[in-house]
Amino acid sequence: MRRLANIVGGLLGLLALGALVVALALTFGGLPREVKPASQAFQSPIETPTQPPYPPPATPTIPPTVTRPPKPSPRPTPIPTAPPIPTPLPLPPSAFYALWVENFPEGQGSVVWLADPRDIGSRREVLRFERERITEAALAPDGQKLALVTTDWETSTLWVANVDGTNLQPLDQSMPSGIRRLFWSRDSRRLAYNGVVVRETTRLDKTGTPVVEHTLVWTIDLLDPSTGRKQHLLQADPHEDLSIIGWSANNRELYYIRSMPQYKLWAIDLGTRKSREIIVLGNELILPVISPDGSKFLVHIPEGLVWISATGKARQDIPTPRLRQLCGYFWSPYKDEVVLCEVSEQQPIEHIKVFNVQSRATRVLSSVGVSYKGLPLSPLAVSPDMQWTVASVYQDGMYWVHLPTGIKVPVPTSDRGVVFHVAWVSKPGQGGGAR
Repeated sequence: MRRLANIVGGLLGLLALGALVVALALTFGGLPREVKPASQAFQSPIETPTQPPYPPPATPTIPPTVTRPPKPSPRPTPIPTAPPIPTPLPLPPSAFYALWVENFPEGQGSVVWLADPRDIGSRREVLRFERERITEAALAPDGQKLALVTTDWETSTLWVANVDGTNLQPLDQSMPSGIRRLFWSRDSRRLAYNGVVVRETTRLDKTGTPVVEHTLVWTIDLLDPSTGRKQHLLQADPHEDLSIIGWSANNRELYYIRSMPQYKLWAIDLGTRKSREIIVLGNELILPVISPDGSKFLVHIPEGLVWISATGKARQDIPTPRLRQLCGYFWSPYKDEVVLCEVSEQQPIEHIKVFNVQSRATRVLSSVGVSYKGLPLSPLAVSPDMQWTVASVYQDGMYWVHLPTGIKVPVPTSDRGVVFHVAWVSKPGQGGGAR
C-alpha cells in the first residue's frame, strides 16, 4: 500500500509540473504550433506589428518586340499635300507645267512636284520617296517618261516611270552615288548615264606576296528602258573622271569629258565604239552645256564664254559681263540663243538677256529686282514659250519668274529643303512635248 501511494504521488507531481509549464507558456506567448511548410510560390510575406508588409518581388518587364514596317516603295498620290490652294496670280495661263524635285533633310525623303508656275500652291505630288534623296532626274524629250536616281546610305537606284508617276520600275542599282549624269536619247528610247564598276588588280608587295587591290572606275552605260537591257560603252582609267555631256543630233554619238592628263571633250560612236577627241578644255573644268539640237557646246573658259561646234571646228566668243556681274547662263529652248543673267552695278536689279550666236544680237527678256538680302537670282531654265524661268537665290530659296512682268512667285519648300532640276511638261492639248 505504501508503495502504491508513492507511485500515485509521483504521478500527481508530474501532472502538477505539466500544469505549471502550460500556465507559463500561456503567460509568455503560447505554445508553438507545428505548421506544414507551404510551397515557395504560395508563401505570404511575414508580418510584424511595427512594419508594413514587405512589397511583393518585382515582376521582370519583357521589352516589347519592335516590328519595323517594311520599307514603303514610292507610290504616286493624286492628293495635293500643299496648304490651301491660293488664287492664281493675275497672269496669263502657261502652256506648260513645271516639274521639279524637292529633297528634304537627310533621311526624310524627297518629292517630285508638278504645278502651273503661276499657281505653285496647287502643286501636286507625282512621286514621293520616304527615305531616299533624288540625286539625278531627267525628263524624256517626248515628255512621256521620267528617269530618276535615288540614293541612300546603301545603294543608288535608277528608276523610270511615266510622267504622271505611274509604272515606276527600278532598272539598275549600284553603290551609293554610283549612278549619275542621266541623258535621254533624242528619240526618247534610250538612257545614257555614268555608272561605276570595281576593277580588280594584283601586285606584288616587298616580300613578293601577291596583293589584290580594288579600284572604282567610272563607266558610260546605255540602257533600253523598255527591255531593261544594259550595256557598257566605255570604261575610264583608274582615278580618271568621266562625265557624259549629251547626245548628238542624230543619236549616233555620245559626248563626254575625260580628265587625264587634261580635261578633254570626246565623242564615242555607238555603232563602232570608237572615240574621237573634239577639243582640249584645260586643267580646270566647268562642264560644257550642249545646245537643244546637239550641234553646239556652251563652254566657260578663263577668258569668258564661247560656243564650240560639235565637230570642234567652229568656235566663237560670246560677249559676257564681268565675272562679278554674271549670275547665270544656259541655252534657251532655241538652238542659236544663249540666256545670260547680268547684275546691274548701279541699282539692285538684274537683267535676263538673250544673245543670238548667229546674228550676235542681244535683247532683254526681263528685268527683275534682286532679293531682299541683296543676292541675285540665278536663272536655271526657261520655259519653251519663253514666258517663265525658275531661278535660285543663295540661302533664300527658289522662285518662278514671269519674264514679261518680272513678277516672282516663291516656291514653297520645307525647312532646309533643297530644290533642283526643273523641266517643262506640255499641258494636255497644248502639244510641244517636254523641255
